[in-house]
Amino acid sequence: MLQHPPAPVSRSYALFPAIVRRSDFGEIGINQTLYDWIKRYQADASVKNACMVRDIATVGGYQPDVVLHEALADEPDWKHFMQTVVHPAIQGYLVEHFRMSGWPAAGTGYGFKASWAVLYPPGAFQAPHFHPDTFCTLAYYPRMPKRPEPEGALRFINPHLESTLTPTSSWNYHQQFVPRSGTAIIFPGWLQHYSYPHQGREERLLLTFDIKLLAPRK
Repeated sequence: MLQHPPAPVSRSYALFPAIVRRSDFGEIGINQTLYDWIKRYQADASVKNACMVRDIATVGGYQPDVVLHEALADEPDWKHFMQTVVHPAIQGYLVEHFRMSGWPAAGTGYGFKASWAVLYPPGAFQAPHFHPDTFCTLAYYPRMPKRPEPEGALRFINPHLESTLTPTSSWNYHQQFVPRSGTAIIFPGWLQHYSYPHQGREERLLLTFDIKLLAPRK
């Protein structure tokens, strides 16, 4: 008499996960303050436009050549922004990353490798790029004009080779997010991405933070 084999011991693994988390903080007061700071940089002739002095992916925009989290560290409004938006968004991402992939371990710290702002006039955009030597990147949009899709959208390119197959037999080639004013999107630094230009008369503003992991606290 044939016997059924015992139930296997099985386990599933999330290998090399590309975890993306979106948080919408809405039309909060700090958004206008952030915009005003960047406009003051733009009016200051001593602050160079990084787009003009370095080879970066911003096309047609204004990027003050300053490290934001260092230049604004003593500003009370900046401290409030970090405490109520940036740190909660990062901490939520770390928790979700652990839940979905099993790492980084609880108690792992983080720090900022870089931070900057980009002011986009109509027609400006980001060319495809990624952020090397970075665990994750936080993109925060203090000002986002309401425009028809895909204007202003952030798109991630599927890094897996099978994405080149037809849509009926594989994954999507890309995944699109359309931010609003007050949207924060966190994603792996290695995940290639780009943005669409927008039209109309308004500017859009993006703040970016490159985040590195620190050894777990003992």
